[in-house]
Amino acid sequence: MTRILLACAAFAASTIPGAAFAQSQPAQAAPQSETRANFAAKIDSAFNNVDTNHDGNVTKAEIQALQTKELQDMQTRQQQQMDAEFKKLDTNHDNSLSVAEFKAAARPLPAPAPDEPLKRLDTNKDGKISKDEYRAPKLADFDKADANHDGTLTVAELQAIAKRQ
Repeated sequence: MTRILLACAAFAASTIPGAAFAQSQPAQAAPQSETRANFAAKIDSAFNNVDTNHDGNVTKAEIQALQTKELQDMQTRQQQQMDAEFKKLDTNHDNSLSVAEFKAAARPLPAPAPDEPLKRLDTNKDGKISKDEYRAPKLADFDKADANHDGTLTVAELQAIAKRQ
């Protein structure tokens, strides 16, 4: 549950991540209290970042555009890592390890898959995700974590969830 909430917070602080709205989490700091209202504002901000035409819905095309951009960013980072690894592997600097051989060992990146988030979040099956559809499961997770139902996730509540995982 904590991982879900922390992923949601990281997610809400940036953009809706690609690959089914999932994103690798940054290094995690110590848990801090979080009000439901602040958490909802972060969710709304993330939703608005993906809703590029600002019509109040996230469409398949908007998800695909975000995933494509993230894929391009991942490809750029992968290229930089491969170049650095090649230099590490070529310890005698004779260029005997070809770049093509090295790149052949790289795992392919996933293709954009906008249908999965639509299936999961488009509860009324109209082919787009409304802000309410997007918010509902995330706020439900928040409410489950808020053990005393005071609208704030305390450090103790976050730690209790972490222990259950």
